[in-house]
Amino acid sequence: MSTGPRLQARALLLGERLDHRGLPREGAPLTDPVPLATPEGFTAFSFRWGAVVFIGATAQQEAAVVEMLKPRLTSALPRPMEEAARIEAGAEQDGVDPDGVIRLRDLSVSRLAVVADALAKSAALAHQEATLTEALDRLDPIVATLRTEGRLAASSRALHRQIGHALSARSRTTARVEAEDKPELLWDHPELERLHARLADEYELKERSAALDRKLSLIGDTTEGVLSLIQGRRALGLEVAVVVLVGIEVVFTLWEYVVKPLLMH
Repeated sequence: MSTGPRLQARALLLGERLDHRGLPREGAPLTDPVPLATPEGFTAFSFRWGAVVFIGATAQQEAAVVEMLKPRLTSALPRPMEEAARIEAGAEQDGVDPDGVIRLRDLSVSRLAVVADALAKSAALAHQEATLTEALDRLDPIVATLRTEGRLAASSRALHRQIGHALSARSRTTARVEAEDKPELLWDHPELERLHARLADEYELKERSAALDRKLSLIGDTTEGVLSLIQGRRALGLEVAVVVLVGIEVVFTLWEYVVKPLLMH
C-alpha cells in the first residue's frame, strides 16, 4: 500500500526530433531521457526523438515547457500524441497495480526516468499505430476496386508515396524510439530492471512493436503486388503500342510499294 505523494504523469510526443543542445538540465547524468531543470514542484524529461514527459506538473507548467521546446523541434506534429498515468510513491516495491497506477518506492530521478521512458515510448507507438493504420486505410480502396472491378485505381507514384509513408513511420520507431530496447540508465541502475519489465508489460511495448512490424509487412506485400500489376499493365501497353506502330509501318510500306504503283498504272 502506498503512503507517499500521488502525482500525475503525462507523456507528449511533440515531433520527429528534439535538439537537446543547450537545454537547461538537472544534475543527473542521463543522456536520454534528459531531466530538465524545472521550477520546484514538478519533474520533466525530454527525449531526442521528440517526446517530453511531465510528472506532477500543472497544465500551465506543461504549456510553458512545450513553448520553450518548440524552436528545437523537427517536423512538429499538428497535435501531440499523449500517454497519461498516475504515480504513487511509498510502496514496498516498484510495480503497477491492476488499475494501472504506477507504485514506486520513492521519487528518485532514476525511477521517474524509467517511468518516463515507458510512457514516452507508449505515446510514440500510439502515433506509429495511427500512422500505419492510416496507410492501410489509404490502400483499402485500391485493393477493393481491384477485387470488385478487376482494375487498378491508383498510379504507381501514389503507391510509392504510401510505401514511403509507411517505411518512414516504422523506421522512426525502430531507429530512434527503440521501443523494444531497455533504457540506457539501467546499466547504472540494475535494481530498476524489474520496474522497467513491469512497465514494458503494462504498456505492451514489445507486443505493439511486433504488431507494427506485421502491419508494415502487410503494407509492403500489398503495394508490391499492386505495383507489379501496374508494371504489367504498362508493359502490355507498350507491347500494344509497338504492334500498332509496326502495323502502321506495314500499311505505309504496302501503300508505297504495292498499292500506289498499281494505281499509277
